[in-house]
Amino acid sequence: MPLARLPYVQHRGVERHPGSVLTLAATPDGAILASGGKGLSPPSEYTHLRAGSQGTRLWNIADMSPLPRPSAAGIRGATLVVIWAFQADEPQDVLYSGTQNGYLFCWRQKDQAFEETFVMQMPDPGEITAMAFDSTNNRLCLCSRNDTVPVLEDCEGPSDRQVAWKVSRLSPQAITFAGFDNSQDRDIIVFGMHNSGPICTIRGRTGEVTSQWSVGARIGDAAFNWKDGIFCLDDSASGPGLYRFSDQTKTKTYEIEPARKNNVRRTSVSGTRGHPSFAVVTTGEELAALSVGTSEWLQVIATTEIDGVSVIFGAQTRALDFSEEIFVWKRAQPARKAITGQEKTNFM
Repeated sequence: MPLARLPYVQHRGVERHPGSVLTLAATPDGAILASGGKGLSPPSEYTHLRAGSQGTRLWNIADMSPLPRPSAAGIRGATLVVIWAFQADEPQDVLYSGTQNGYLFCWRQKDQAFEETFVMQMPDPGEITAMAFDSTNNRLCLCSRNDTVPVLEDCEGPSDRQVAWKVSRLSPQAITFAGFDNSQDRDIIVFGMHNSGPICTIRGRTGEVTSQWSVGARIGDAAFNWKDGIFCLDDSASGPGLYRFSDQTKTKTYEIEPARKNNVRRTSVSGTRGHPSFAVVTTGEELAALSVGTSEWLQVIATTEIDGVSVIFGAQTRALDFSEEIFVWKRAQPARKAITGQEKTNFM
């Protein structure tokens, strides 16, 4: 069987993640999983169910055990976005988190533990909805619900090299650096969540809007493959769609079940009621539909590779018992050919 057609097998995940899970991100080497979310406090005699903030958590992917974290959420609010950043001058893992109250903070690995190197609240703070990192010059960009796009040029915390631009009437939902642009000041592409699906390109250094167009769909999230010049948008009405950036053309739609499609969040792996539907953006080939064994839906997913094996993480957002489960699937590996007695002799 071709490798791309091998099935995914469910493995042990995190059975009781405190509170709901709103974001997931795995290191490229498949060693650590970061999660962010919102906690729930049990109701008391005087109050109903209360929402709290769980912040960012770390998990050892090898056995899905929790790792020590340097700080909790506090006044920062629930963690909505986490991304791992690769920096040429930083051999250790670096994690950025964005929160509900407009805070950005950075954890860097030091030896076997992580330490918090900075925490800051964004100018004109609002709910941080997405982040992207450009490893060519260590720039971090993010977007918030109040149409602000801050850019940090040194990624070391508050400094004079921090700017913020306004993008009118977008309600940004996703953001990326233009990977097809090889300059040191790559353009930034912002995806809005309004029904028309606005996409805005701004200059990486000046914030000047150079182009703006609409895909005519509600954007839940976006995934990118700039090597092939394509990206995938999660349309909550019709399912994920594949687009070519050069001519702004939609090339394919992946239909999903109509139930609760408005809760779909991710695109490289897209979740709906009862299962996520997995699609490879590079080829446009749908791979599998994997059941989580419930009537609920997956709200968030993440992918990585471990020793060349594709791994997918998914989580729901019910938190009915004040905790949630993180699911793990790994692609099955082809069976090795049995070695006959004659073949064994040939090795000697």
